[in-house]
Amino acid sequence: MTIRFNVTKKMQVATATLLLSSVATSALAQDAIRVISHRQPALEYYTQQMIDALPEGRVSVELMPIDKELELASITMSAESDAIDVLYLNDSSFRRFASNGWLEPIDDLWEKYEDEYDLDDFPQSVIDAVSYDGKIYAMPILTNTELFFYRKDLLEEAGIEPPQTMEDYMAAASQLDSARMAGTIMSLKPVDAALNESHWYMNAIGDGWFDENWRPIFNNAAGVEAITKLKEMTEYAPRGFTAHANDESTINLQQGLAAMGLQWFTRAAAMDNAEQSRVVGQIEWVAPPGGGARTANDGFAISAYSSADRDEMFRMLAEAASKESMREGAQFAMPPRLSVLENTDLAAQYRWYPAARAALESGKAFPAMPDFNDVGEIVTRHILRAVTGEAEVQEALDQAAAETEELLASRGYYN
Repeated sequence: MTIRFNVTKKMQVATATLLLSSVATSALAQDAIRVISHRQPALEYYTQQMIDALPEGRVSVELMPIDKELELASITMSAESDAIDVLYLNDSSFRRFASNGWLEPIDDLWEKYEDEYDLDDFPQSVIDAVSYDGKIYAMPILTNTELFFYRKDLLEEAGIEPPQTMEDYMAAASQLDSARMAGTIMSLKPVDAALNESHWYMNAIGDGWFDENWRPIFNNAAGVEAITKLKEMTEYAPRGFTAHANDESTINLQQGLAAMGLQWFTRAAAMDNAEQSRVVGQIEWVAPPGGGARTANDGFAISAYSSADRDEMFRMLAEAASKESMREGAQFAMPPRLSVLENTDLAAQYRWYPAARAALESGKAFPAMPDFNDVGEIVTRHILRAVTGEAEVQEALDQAAAETEELLASRGYYN
């Protein structure tokens, strides 16, 4: 499948400026390996491990919001530029980049260094998650799942049990919502954050996104019910929720500006960070009510257009993903190595691990299609129209389904 990008002149100029800046920085760093990544606590940790894996100055890292990173990577790869050597990819973006031929297969390096770095410690399901068309394309770096964060102190004071269903969730959010504190966080910034939030509702209340033939079903009666419930829940969200992603929602929880809501496992440790959080020890976690929240296996891949040394890049990634590194990194993200996951000390050391294991059992990954991110751009645009009252829910979802079918038909899904 081929993905086409329509890049405006303004975007081309902005991107060219950024890439030139990156190239200039790299030149100063003596042809350093250039890594780009989403900025969040776990990835800040693992990219630092990459920097530490090689001599000083050999690795240059740039961290940015996920949407900006994927946009920059997409434009760079489509131009077959070597301005990026290694990039972070989540499960859905990984399939798109691999299917476009933008990533370097690493099967030979995996086999070469398997014993040295204990790569057989990764379960087959994780290796499958970073493989495409029978080839390995990325080093697994973290298993992630969304949890339901809640203020234990506030729920206990109000006599509310941790929500188990979406109805429980709405009732609790309504009861705790006030002028001082929102009843729930809500992350509806396009595309990634809004898609994550919608994914939960589509699975917990709806029937999911597609049938077995990749025909949209998110606009059926159950899908309309799901997005109607999402719209109703926004009544208890902070102002500006349509511009909120993980960073904004994390801050709202840390600062006591919201009582509960859906957020990634990787943000759990931040709740107990005394330098940033006003709610240390007051946040607890359960699996998201109703199940169906997003799970993901993410990793770092090597650009097919990189001119850097493949062995050096792979060893950098393998060092960052070593047992020792992942044991320390377990405070930020669920490690995909079996030996670390089976460590009985984790649950005692990190309070959110029991909830994470339960969330993994009830969660669901994004649909396994290379084009789901592009579908997400369509769907989230129309879901936001419905949520903000610009269009009726059924009308908005029908329009999203029609545009999705047109997109997928143009890419050969229905041939």
